[in-house]
Amino acid sequence: MEHRYNGPPFSIQLLRGNGDNLSQPSKGQLLSTFPASYRTSIDDLAAPSCYDMACVENELDLRRLNKVFDWLWIVGRPMPPRPLHHQLLLSREVFITEQMDMHLVWTEGRVFLKPIPRFLLEPHFWTEYLSCREYCECSSKDEASSLGSAQECTRRKLWKSALGFLFSYAALVTHESDFHIAKDKHLLPAEGTITWQGWRTFVEQLDTENIYREINPRFIYGELRLSRLNKIYRLSQRPFLRGYMSHWHQYRTFFQDNFTWLASAMVYIAIVLTAMQVGLATKSLTENNAFQLASYGFTIFSILGPLVTAGFILLAFCYNFMDNLVVAVAYRKKRVGYVQARSAESLNA
Repeated sequence: MEHRYNGPPFSIQLLRGNGDNLSQPSKGQLLSTFPASYRTSIDDLAAPSCYDMACVENELDLRRLNKVFDWLWIVGRPMPPRPLHHQLLLSREVFITEQMDMHLVWTEGRVFLKPIPRFLLEPHFWTEYLSCREYCECSSKDEASSLGSAQECTRRKLWKSALGFLFSYAALVTHESDFHIAKDKHLLPAEGTITWQGWRTFVEQLDTENIYREINPRFIYGELRLSRLNKIYRLSQRPFLRGYMSHWHQYRTFFQDNFTWLASAMVYIAIVLTAMQVGLATKSLTENNAFQLASYGFTIFSILGPLVTAGFILLAFCYNFMDNLVVAVAYRKKRVGYVQARSAESLNA
């Protein structure tokens, strides 16, 4: 089967039962499957509109992961995610996220999963919002690469992101036990018409064996380790030292985390110095020049090492503090100015 980005990759209507003969929903009915509101690029709350693609783009946003795609081999394996029951066996608790770029990211004891939006299970949504238009340049050209090309329009990119997301759920919900876990964790819509047999038909229609050339390359990889994502983002993206997901929500936690491992290192250094002191009390090691040099070098290191490390931690804190301060002041100025301008427009209307 070959999808041509001009229609849904499935025909079953899970939200309304297996009714291929049902009439297509109106725009109002389709809009009812969207979120109640979404956050715009200027941090306003807006209600979805039938003719506005901003909400769809916000729901399917994978730009952050696309930036570091070449490094994802360090973060995860190029294989589908493991089923939900296996996630529980790994002692990972399911945490709900509505960010597409946080879907399948995991850290110790947690895995973040985005519930399936209801609109992605409505075939007419794919035709109305994700299919290439007749006037689209890429709709008339053959596919040149399974990893995308410069010819792809916004709708095709969103189509691939949406299909990759559904592909990830085909891997997460493979057994009936996974289906019940997904229902219990509210990962699937609450409509009672979604049954296990309906889900099996849905997965079969996705044709998962031949799907890789039609999905966003991010979904070639399954679960992504958050700690490695943070390191990659701190070293490769601007602003420098800001991770993929902020771990330090307070400066107190920043110092706790960094000085905790420094304190542990100093305990080990103290143990080694004590052992060296005992060794120097023995005759054989007292007369050993190599041990004397090693003791001298390690003693200097034990004095300067913690001081230099503490200095780097303080420098990193100062950098983060100044960066956050500059960003906060600039954002406040921009946001307050925007709010005042909108307020003035409302008064003049």
